[in-house]
Amino acid sequence: MARKSKAGDVSPGAVLAEYFGTFMLAFAVLASLNGVLASFIPTAVVAGFALFLAVLTIGGVSGAHINPGVTLGLYSLRKVNMETAVSYVVAQVAGAFSASAIMNVLLDAEVMTLTAGEFDSRVFLAEALGMLFFGMGVAAAVHHKYKGVDGAAVVGGSLFLGIMFASVLSNGILNPAVAFSVESVSVTYLLAPVLGAAVGMHLYNYIVTHD
Repeated sequence: MARKSKAGDVSPGAVLAEYFGTFMLAFAVLASLNGVLASFIPTAVVAGFALFLAVLTIGGVSGAHINPGVTLGLYSLRKVNMETAVSYVVAQVAGAFSASAIMNVLLDAEVMTLTAGEFDSRVFLAEALGMLFFGMGVAAAVHHKYKGVDGAAVVGGSLFLGIMFASVLSNGILNPAVAFSVESVSVTYLLAPVLGAAVGMHLYNYIVTHD
């Protein structure tokens, strides 16, 4: 899931992979919100499956973070360096904005999005807790060095569960980059996923190192 990086080793291919991976995830979420199958297939399923495919296709190139929360959480565990983290986050946000722009062109109409709403500490907590569970799944994939279908299933499944848990109260986005694409931009949807990911990853790391 994550490649441990050294200073100065950020490859253009890895950055491009993060851009297209996040583009795919954000576009899938937007398509789910605006498509004819929206009432039949939950967005959580679409997002989990999109991440499943992303891990299989670009996981070996960039680690398939495609989420600033994941990247910054792994940075807090020293699994990636500062240069990699910054490059990935910029690519992820750019990919999400590109997905939004293309969806607007394709529909040529008002795109259905998810508004952030007023700040509510309970919504912030729901988004952070959802990301905590997702972060634990990512940390498990990294710790056990899952690859291929195993890694994709753990990470994609963890995202699905995280979104399901968070959506009890929040929009269930769990991704600051995707938050931009669906216009859910607020302290809750930008900071809660980062906090939740860091706590979840460190919690899992503590559990496995004190087994």
